[in-house]
Amino acid sequence: MSEKHDDQTANAAQAEAKQAVTRLVKQIDANPNDFHLYYQLATVLTEMQDYEQAEELLMKAQGLFAKDEGALSLLNYGLGNVYYQAASYDKAVSAFSKVKDEKLRLEAYQMMAQTAMQQNQYQKAFAFALTVHDAKPKDASVNALLGDILMAMGNFNQAADFYDQSLAADDQNGHVYFSRGLTAMVLEQDATPFMNAAKRLDPDFVKRSQQRVNDIATVVNKRHQDGDQQAK
Repeated sequence: MSEKHDDQTANAAQAEAKQAVTRLVKQIDANPNDFHLYYQLATVLTEMQDYEQAEELLMKAQGLFAKDEGALSLLNYGLGNVYYQAASYDKAVSAFSKVKDEKLRLEAYQMMAQTAMQQNQYQKAFAFALTVHDAKPKDASVNALLGDILMAMGNFNQAADFYDQSLAADDQNGHVYFSRGLTAMVLEQDATPFMNAAKRLDPDFVKRSQQRVNDIATVVNKRHQDGDQQAK
């Protein structure tokens, strides 16, 4: 029953996306000088995983708005997102680094941090994320990202602190509760309230991520066994 429901939801989303594409194409035809419309269309195409068309559209738009710095910043940001979603991480970094608009630059830095994370370049990811954090210290997504980076680096105490800050700003994020639960397990704190909140808010994600819980449990058990061996 749930699979049928998932299929119906996916079909409805696909139909909605196709309608959005048709609407935006008409809007571009009527307003060819509005660069925001090209960005919006590329965003929809990216969500549909049509990365090739999204890339082509944004590169064409860059040619049309070559002398508009604000337009180029947004179009490069869009292009970076296309490459990020397509897992072309070097190209993503190149596009994000061309974002000159001051307001958008922080968003680009955050995406560069996420891109560096995907490449296992944790020190670089930390530096970019920290720059964003300095400007937006209470931002839930930045604090969660710093938590993810620090956990990947094995710094669980600091990771837990950033997850706590993220949850203070947004207490409805199942992913962050789950990650905070993992740090609690490693730090031998009570993980139950965090994991219960994660299951309530995002049960599917928790099911898919069960292997991570098992991995952490294995690490903690091994630590205890090593401690027992040393005690003997």
